[in-house]
Amino acid sequence: MNKKNKVVFGQNFLTNKDIARDIVDSCNFSAADNVIEIGPGEGVLTGLIAGKVKTFTVIEIDPFYYNLIKGKFEKTGNPGFNVVNEDALKFDYAALSKNLSSKVRVISNLPYEISGPVIDKFIKEKDAFSDLTLMFQREFAERLYSKENDSARGALSVIAGLNFEIVNLFGVGKSNFNPVPKVDSTVLKLTPKYFEDADYLWAADSQFFSYFVHQIFKLRRKKLKNSIYASFFGIPPDVKEKIFADLNVDLNKRPQELTTDEFIKAGKQYDDYLKAAEKKYNNNN
Repeated sequence: MNKKNKVVFGQNFLTNKDIARDIVDSCNFSAADNVIEIGPGEGVLTGLIAGKVKTFTVIEIDPFYYNLIKGKFEKTGNPGFNVVNEDALKFDYAALSKNLSSKVRVISNLPYEISGPVIDKFIKEKDAFSDLTLMFQREFAERLYSKENDSARGALSVIAGLNFEIVNLFGVGKSNFNPVPKVDSTVLKLTPKYFEDADYLWAADSQFFSYFVHQIFKLRRKKLKNSIYASFFGIPPDVKEKIFADLNVDLNKRPQELTTDEFIKAGKQYDDYLKAAEKKYNNNN
């Protein structure tokens, strides 16, 4: 296997140029856009964007492909083009957005192995983005856009769906990649969501809410009456029961059946109870 075909950083390169054009066309980029591409590989998407947008920042961690893209596009009269040899998980998207005085748009055929961590990073820096058009392994994509009552729904679905409007654009068969992966892919568009409701604002910015959701999903196939007893031992069982009862949530439901609104309201009450208990303890000691 030569270097061109070797997956060093978990990347499976898109080879179908028609699908590449469909992905870029779905973005509808304009000459005023500031665009980021993550993991360009041999540049099948890059070539369709370079020279057609205001600024184009390409992030490539692999030195081989960094030099390949640099050689192909940096000196070919593409204004605003810049390729950086960096890790997408460490890149400062917020700083770039601030430097450009503009939100940025992201496009990527993401390496499967960084899908979870990169979504976490995008959530933390979501103010930097106008939108993100991303290709994921199909099963991971299903987890991202799953709603209540979907079997694939998990903690990631709740957290990502709170922060982004997620649209399933289309599927891409595994035969369109080199090396050929074991699974098909899905292209999603993520658009940041913002709220005026105080509880939603709290949840979107709260590490506790993320922890709460993950705790409730620890026993994802069990009913809530089991899930709530297996977490947050600092809250008495009768208090936890009352929180869900006040929300009219049946404890015979499973975690994936709860709406995002129910998660937020329950999580806020858990947080309020724990803070009040801590304050009482501190006042008595």
